Amino acid sequence: IPCCILFLIFIILFVILSIFAFIEGDPKQLIHPTDSQGHLCGSGEFADRPYVYFFDWTKCIKAFNIPTNLAKGRPFVCPTTQVCVHQCPNRTSHYKFQSYPSTRVCTYDVTDEQTDNNQLVQDGKCASYILASKPLFGRCVPEHIQSLANSVLAATDDDGRNKTIDGSDGQPLNGSKLEQGVKYLVDVLNLREIAAFLMEDFATSWQYILLGLGFAAIISFIWIVLMRWFAKPIVWLGIALFILLLAVASGLSFFEFMQLREKNDNQIFTEFKFVADANYYRSLPITWLVIAIICTIILIISVLILLVLFKRLRIALAILKEASKAVGYNFFSLFWPFIPFILQIGVLAYWAVVSVYLATAGKPIYRLAFSNLTNDSTVTHYGEICNPRTWNNTDGLSGDCIFWEYGYDPQVDLDSVLNGTGRHFKSFISFVNKNQWLPQLFSAFMLFWLTAFVIGLGQLVLAGVYARYYWDGRRVGIPCSSLCLSLFRALAFHLGTLAFGSLIIAIVKVIRTVLEYFQKKVKDKTGKVAKCLMCCCRCCLLCLEKFLKFLNRNAYIMTAIYGTGFLTSARRAFAVIVSNPLRLLVIDKVCDFLIFLGKMCITAGIGILGFFFFTHRIAGSEKYVPELHYYFIPLALIIVGTYIVASCFFSVYSMAVDTLFLCALEDLKLKEKNSRHELKMSENLQRVFRVKSHK
Repeated sequence: IPCCILFLIFIILFVILSIFAFIEGDPKQLIHPTDSQGHLCGSGEFADRPYVYFFDWTKCIKAFNIPTNLAKGRPFVCPTTQVCVHQCPNRTSHYKFQSYPSTRVCTYDVTDEQTDNNQLVQDGKCASYILASKPLFGRCVPEHIQSLANSVLAATDDDGRNKTIDGSDGQPLNGSKLEQGVKYLVDVLNLREIAAFLMEDFATSWQYILLGLGFAAIISFIWIVLMRWFAKPIVWLGIALFILLLAVASGLSFFEFMQLREKNDNQIFTEFKFVADANYYRSLPITWLVIAIICTIILIISVLILLVLFKRLRIALAILKEASKAVGYNFFSLFWPFIPFILQIGVLAYWAVVSVYLATAGKPIYRLAFSNLTNDSTVTHYGEICNPRTWNNTDGLSGDCIFWEYGYDPQVDLDSVLNGTGRHFKSFISFVNKNQWLPQLFSAFMLFWLTAFVIGLGQLVLAGVYARYYWDGRRVGIPCSSLCLSLFRALAFHLGTLAFGSLIIAIVKVIRTVLEYFQKKVKDKTGKVAKCLMCCCRCCLLCLEKFLKFLNRNAYIMTAIYGTGFLTSARRAFAVIVSNPLRLLVIDKVCDFLIFLGKMCITAGIGILGFFFFTHRIAGSEKYVPELHYYFIPLALIIVGTYIVASCFFSVYSMAVDTLFLCALEDLKLKEKNSRHELKMSENLQRVFRVKSHK
């Protein structure tokens, strides 16, 4: 009960944090570019100015090469004025040209009546030169940079003469300088362009993805239903199909490899480069050779495992047959895993929205940026917090106090930006400002806790259904009543048990996450011994997490049997596991392996069918296949989604096997303690556990 109350308190705190994030955050920051003052171009008062223009790209070259020890975590800051504009300039000009007044780009306080361009440029109010640009994700990027190479930039003035374009330093501009200045921004924006293509492919093919997932659900449902009456044949069929599909995948991959190798004059290794086009990798012989080798290795390992476990398969099949009867009787339990799955999606979606708002929460932060720093520079305050209203360039360096990002920092003076804010909310913002790492850590902790809680709820409800099926030999009530009663008992009596078990998992996950974060931060600053120790710690925590998940699952089964709390149930489950290690390994894990083969069989079948469809290899399907940039996006989503859907259906079987297994072991323990105890297990299970019949 105390843990249940603690769980509710943490949920309330998470809701409060969410409200703060929704008030302070603005996801538009991730979509719209910002100018030098932190205004969002294309939003609010600048809704009619969707693009941002950089006054002097050559300053970005020097800023890009600033030493990392002075950059303080920001890889690129261009210390040039950036303003929101209605449209990107379509003509190249210079402030000394006659055409400049019609193309000039200035700060917002410059009016059309101000015509002294020389003074405006000297004061930094207007750009000294204008470059014909094209919009790239809200940024005006100079056109035809690569074609200019090392040539000097020139443009035609209104008088018809071709004139050289000078930079802000008075030196002629050339294509190389501009290319270096734009390089980082273009690289980042190209990644966004690829992301846009991926989203476009998803928008084009989402109907086919849903169709594939629907087909996977139908196949999984039919598979489970058939196992009710034909458990052994279906399992053997699944094994055979899995082996056959692996063999087919290996054969097709080797066949593609041979054909491509012949086209490339029997060369396996051709010129390799990293590109975004998946068709390029598909045309390489080495790609299909790697796929063929991987499929062949998996095939060989699977066959060897089956040969080793062949004698134990009969026992596992008997357990699966008993589980099939339990699932068949409690037919509605087949649909239960979709409810926790939907809840997990809801938790993940809510956390993602809160994280986005939380990541974009904050006030404008301005930092010092210089364009002429070197490794031996004596300037140590690069990147420090500054106030654009009060900052003066007293060092004589070409530095500016420019907008850096929206966020919180202990050095930021909040009094000037929190006028009119309520006292309690202002205190909360001040706390976050001093401990900006805490909200993100708490948000991640709540994600781990809530997802572990939902998973535990799903396991406990199913355990209650099959525990009642085992111990209630009369099978009282209609089948759906067991699911409803198990859900009621879980919500009414065992919320604290679920909260406690999920809390342990969440704590271990948070520790792992923090360790991984610190490892990424210090990976270039630590020696081999420290890296080895860090990897050992991560490995130990991963093993601990896996063991705790396994223990939790069995503890929830004990809770479903006896109705005890988490610690008592975990102690009983641990005692059963320790006293029956061979039985657990042979029976339970072999059943898990057979169930896994069933899931992989369905996933591989749907994946191969999807591959044939999207690559136009199914006769008559060409007119239905959509035009895509990367066909692997819908294919990957279908494969992953199929595995998730199949896992939802087969998780019912897995939980039925584990519950019946532990119930049988507890039944045998009661028989050992009291010879007059009447075993509840069926004759089929008695043969599995080699119990002599006393009839």
